[in-house]
Amino acid sequence: MSQETAQTDARSDTQVFIIGAGPAGLFAASELLRHGVKPRIVERRAAPHHETRGTSLQPAILEILDKGGVVAPFLASSMRIQEIELLGPDLKRIGLTELGGSGCKYEFQCCQPQWFTEAALRDHLATNGLQVEFGVEATSVVADNGGVTVTLDKNGGQEVVRADYLIGAGGGHDLTRHSMQEHLDGETYGGRFIVADVRLTLPAPPGRARIIVGPSGFVLLAPLPEGQWLVFVNRDEDDQGAEPPSAAKLAALVNTRIGTDAGLSDLRWTSYFQMHKRVVPALSDGRRFLLGDAGHLSSPMGGEGINSALMDGADIAWKLALVLGSAAKPSLLQTYAIERGLADRHVLEVSNEIHGLVMQLVEKCRAGEALSLPAQDPAEALAGLRKHSMLDVSYKGSLLVDGGAGADDAEPAPGARFPGWCDLAGATHHLVLSGGVSRLDDFRGRWGALVSVVEWTGAGILAKQSGLAEGGMVLVRPDGFIGFRRRSADDAAMKSLDTHLSTYLRPNFAAAEKFAAHAG
Repeated sequence: MSQETAQTDARSDTQVFIIGAGPAGLFAASELLRHGVKPRIVERRAAPHHETRGTSLQPAILEILDKGGVVAPFLASSMRIQEIELLGPDLKRIGLTELGGSGCKYEFQCCQPQWFTEAALRDHLATNGLQVEFGVEATSVVADNGGVTVTLDKNGGQEVVRADYLIGAGGGHDLTRHSMQEHLDGETYGGRFIVADVRLTLPAPPGRARIIVGPSGFVLLAPLPEGQWLVFVNRDEDDQGAEPPSAAKLAALVNTRIGTDAGLSDLRWTSYFQMHKRVVPALSDGRRFLLGDAGHLSSPMGGEGINSALMDGADIAWKLALVLGSAAKPSLLQTYAIERGLADRHVLEVSNEIHGLVMQLVEKCRAGEALSLPAQDPAEALAGLRKHSMLDVSYKGSLLVDGGAGADDAEPAPGARFPGWCDLAGATHHLVLSGGVSRLDDFRGRWGALVSVVEWTGAGILAKQSGLAEGGMVLVRPDGFIGFRRRSADDAAMKSLDTHLSTYLRPNFAAAEKFAAHAG
């Protein structure tokens, strides 16, 4: 048999195959490794890119990276954004948002080029024995009841891979999405825009990002490492050029928008782009899962695109790991599309709200109207801050979130993020308890391999934000969201918890009979 024939006929098997080594695919791979599953990940590019693109990591996502064991390089090398300022003509302030006081571990954004985010995640994978396969393009995806078959083009030959599950993280033109016959439904915002990585001399306080609006458009400025700045700016309506602008042309455009010389130089990367508000109707079919831009596109005004992609990876990894390890029922995987669909709508709403506000202010400038923001009371301001920090993402309505009879009304409610969850040790579910507990030994015997029990002592962040000060229990899922809570841990509550867990997890059957006898 010739070498060419051998390449063409090559076949291999894997549990989870990932197409696309952007942030979504890389973090999904990282989380799968943490949960005990070694995937295979390929990227059609021949080598890593050096593009700036998605830059800001929101506070909620920094917690996810912390829990995933990969936050250190971002804290060490990124620029920390602690304020976002909105300015009008003559650089007059319209509003200032401070990220402190949002009620989480990281009350700031980390800002760095996307290539840095990807490099840090690749390094983490390599440290844990997984290499990204560059220069490998998936050309065909076919799913059936037993798995997915992927045909690869690599070095002129072909390989056929059989996987139990496929993660499509190949961006806006993702092959996996096409194989599912799904489309990114929604709309494209009017206008065309430029994104660039540059140096500026325009004075700005440390740790502050800015959005500047005027009669001719807007500029978004966010600080990057090495004295660089990320710039988003709208193109002139009569600009029909196909090639990205030179530094001189971009500088003239930015100066016009700002109304003063920003001192633009050192243009390291730039690209034209359009802004979208789109999401696929179905993010999964049970065997194939769409992550990141493959499944949803939002306006970069909200700074949530890359963050939502990382949340996708955190959601699907623990579910796949439990199913592959026979610790959960396959139906658990159906909740990926439900939960991430809920979150995607949140992301699109927030991004659209910010996008609409900026464009509305531009129109007011053109009309010569005074610029101002609606007054907010402290509660409204905090809610807005948590929303823009992605701390209020909720999976309420998911099959994995108990909201039935007996559920208490304490906050945070089932479906919401559990405060301090990234400090809970391990990758399992956690049952956080306060006050008297019924049949805890029996519970541990039945669920101990899948649920770590934490008995709250009344100290730390839990005392302030968990809603457990007066007793009760909270079930925290591996991704930090609350699946179940009660005001007490009596027999009835423990039985309800057992019923809830049994809907998607497989208990220690050796202990099941004993537990059921007590619960009866």
